[in-house]
Amino acid sequence: MTLEAVNFQKSWPLAAQIGRTWFRWRSFSPVPLFLMLFLLPSDFSWSTNQYTILILGVFSAEALRIWAVGHAGSNTRTRGDTVQQLVHAGPYRFVRNPLYIANIAMYTLCGVIFGFGLLSLFIFIYSSLEYYFIVSFEEQILSRTFGENYLKYNQQVPRWIPSFKPSCESSAHKFNLWRGLKSEKSTFYSMSFMTLGYFIKFYLSK
Repeated sequence: MTLEAVNFQKSWPLAAQIGRTWFRWRSFSPVPLFLMLFLLPSDFSWSTNQYTILILGVFSAEALRIWAVGHAGSNTRTRGDTVQQLVHAGPYRFVRNPLYIANIAMYTLCGVIFGFGLLSLFIFIYSSLEYYFIVSFEEQILSRTFGENYLKYNQQVPRWIPSFKPSCESSAHKFNLWRGLKSEKSTFYSMSFMTLGYFIKFYLSK
């Protein structure tokens, strides 16, 4: 790391410095939450129709992820302090952080599906804080890398609450379903593991 980069990081607000560490370990941060879902006794259960609605919510969140990574590709999987491209196509024209919104929704809905009340609320708050810090870090990198182009995008497109219509001109990035599905392999594995865990827990509780 160059001296310039070190000095740049020292100038970051505390939220961005925390976010940099959390960003590097973000794949492991949900693990304690999922362990609690498996190990703690559930508070309540749902009817078949209610389960169907909740599962549709999870699939909707995953569809948003596929839409996003189908445009951004490997940009979403980086763990370093560099970004190669500024993507403002697809869902990125409506909100700046569609992947993180989808993650918060998926994690929280998993808690609800497993039958937890307060734990689901904790998962929502925990995930929201995690991505608040991560976004603080990413915005420092994007601002430094893309300068005025990112600042303009930042002013046009909301951070968390999606607009009802596109808020900026689209970049040249085209949606590629195969790229999106390929990038989501680890998410599909996690969802399969969660499903298996749910059925094991359900069977053992009988």
